[in-house]
Amino acid sequence: MPSDPNGAVSVPNTHPSALAATVPLDALREHYDAVLLTYGASLDRPLGIPGEDTLLNVLSARTFVNWYNGHPYHSSLLAPLLDLSKLEHATIIGQGNVALDVARILLKDVDALREYDVPEPVLAELARSRIRRVDIVGRRGPLQLAATTKELREMLNLPGVAFDPSDRALLDQAAQDVAAHPKMDGARAKKRALGLLQGGSKATLADSRRSWSLEFLKSPVELLPTADELATAPTPLEGVVAPRNIGAVRYVQNELVPPSSAASTTDPSGFVARATSSETVSPTSVVFKSVGYRSIGLPGLPFDEKRGLIPNESGRVLETSTDPRGSATIPGLYTSGWLARGPTGVIATTMFDAFATADVIAADLAALPDGKEKRNSAGDEFLIERWRGGKRVVSWEDWERIDRVERERGKEMGKLREKITSVEEMLDVVS
Repeated sequence: MPSDPNGAVSVPNTHPSALAATVPLDALREHYDAVLLTYGASLDRPLGIPGEDTLLNVLSARTFVNWYNGHPYHSSLLAPLLDLSKLEHATIIGQGNVALDVARILLKDVDALREYDVPEPVLAELARSRIRRVDIVGRRGPLQLAATTKELREMLNLPGVAFDPSDRALLDQAAQDVAAHPKMDGARAKKRALGLLQGGSKATLADSRRSWSLEFLKSPVELLPTADELATAPTPLEGVVAPRNIGAVRYVQNELVPPSSAASTTDPSGFVARATSSETVSPTSVVFKSVGYRSIGLPGLPFDEKRGLIPNESGRVLETSTDPRGSATIPGLYTSGWLARGPTGVIATTMFDAFATADVIAADLAALPDGKEKRNSAGDEFLIERWRGGKRVVSWEDWERIDRVERERGKEMGKLREKITSVEEMLDVVS
């Protein structure tokens, strides 16, 4: 991928649409006093292990989430990639909220989803699913669990779905560690989460057809094909023409040790994972990767490749990414959310970021000299007409029409809404 002189990697749109128009950032800045960049993190972090890119039934959790939410670019993606009617055991690599969201959709009774806004084609595919077991795997321990208490509680309360603690001794030890270090970061939240996990689910393994587990201290080192396919190694050409299915994951067992920068610390919540010589192999039918996301840079913008974000100070974009200390800000250019601080936190975290950045923008606009000519003096219509290239412009009123139609269709089905999952159909609705 070519890099521009300012350090931003130029990444092509992974979902180009013939219906979309491209407006260069420079064109926007010509017409507006403030441009806010909040396009998030659109790339998945890879596992970087053998089998990740060559075996079937290995997907990113983000792709799966987009599919069951009716994202137009993913609504028809799952069918050629994944057939849930042929799979029984799912593995999710990563233990954040997205991982639990995927597990919840896979395990929850499909009838319990029908009143919400899950698209009908998604419900039909989930109804065919044979998934009975979901393992959620993390490289560190219970104290470093990234999922929130709310998500854990919802998983534990799924009717007819049992929680298999896998290693109850680890949970008990983690609870003791929290009690011994009451001032550790997030101690109260960790105590609540551990209490939930120790209490387990209402459903029992003996009486349930579906179950899930949290597997700790395990890092995947290789994705393996099924046992039958493993016995016959394909030629490179055969691997492309007829790729093999995922059949198992090879893990290295980890241990937790103090970080090298603070070798004397006794707070176990800050310990890091270190691989041991012990390995295990666990069978699975499908793997979802949920190990984080990464933002991409735009040509002409400074971008911190190592951290995957736009360098900024309180939301104001800085001129350089190589040494942001003392770097001047770029007037009129702002950023917020994951693009500004990296892919961490929950929705509320991003909301507070947005509020703070909005305050900064308002303060900067109020400080503009009186009588300063506004950059958008040429008019919004001029900007749109110049760059739309004959494409249909969707107005706020058009969106309201789409929203109304989705709600009306949903009402007829006894649900909140029935999403339109095709951009072409959305345009037909407003034409």
